[in-house]
Amino acid sequence: NTSVIVGSTLGAIFGVFLICTFIFLRFKKGFQEVEEDYLDNMLGMPTRFSFEELKNVTKNFSNKLGEGGFGSVFQGTLPSGSEVAVKHLVGFGPVNKSFMTEVQTIGSIHHFNLVSLIGFCAQKFNRLLVYEYMANGSLDRWIFNKNRDLALGWQIRKKIILDIAKGLAYLHEDCNQKIVHLDIKPQNILLDEHFNANVSDFGLSKLIGKDQSRVITTMRGTPGYMAPEWLSSVITEKVDVYSF
Repeated sequence: NTSVIVGSTLGAIFGVFLICTFIFLRFKKGFQEVEEDYLDNMLGMPTRFSFEELKNVTKNFSNKLGEGGFGSVFQGTLPSGSEVAVKHLVGFGPVNKSFMTEVQTIGSIHHFNLVSLIGFCAQKFNRLLVYEYMANGSLDRWIFNKNRDLALGWQIRKKIILDIAKGLAYLHEDCNQKIVHLDIKPQNILLDEHFNANVSDFGLSKLIGKDQSRVITTMRGTPGYMAPEWLSSVITEKVDVYSF
């Protein structure tokens, strides 16, 4: 009798697990289809790639440039010959939210000191972002490196500072809506071959209406670069200035 009861209980638990898994996958599939349709109908979106196209562009994701909290970045070359950086996002929930935020914000704006989003992939479970390639990598590689050969001269440092300021000024003052980046740090400043600085990684950014002076939002960003305003959850674009 005990064996029958245990067997029945385990069978019931397994059955419930299968049903929950089926419901979750159906819900996720439906959500992804809605998300893909939404991206298709948005105006001013960058190029949409298939997953197979980006596999070819990156030679099956063979040349990894770096790795972050939501995935890895790979170097690739488009059929036109242009070099690109492809971010392959991994995960659900926050990853999808970060992907959508990135496409909605940086995908429709252009400025010399903001990294350009060339395209994206939203196909089934795959979420990838395609950026212009920055030959000199992120700023942290240069300012935290103990190798004196990689030390930046003061003129280049000044130029980088001004470039970042111009990028932030554009986000805060010249867009249809204020875009607050919310995660300004050296790792999110990319340098091209001429050491022009570009603000990147808009996955945590927030849109604020032109007529809004502040907004309530959940805490986000990187410890050490976060403004004291976060303690009240009421922030302005000045949180980016503090991080800068």
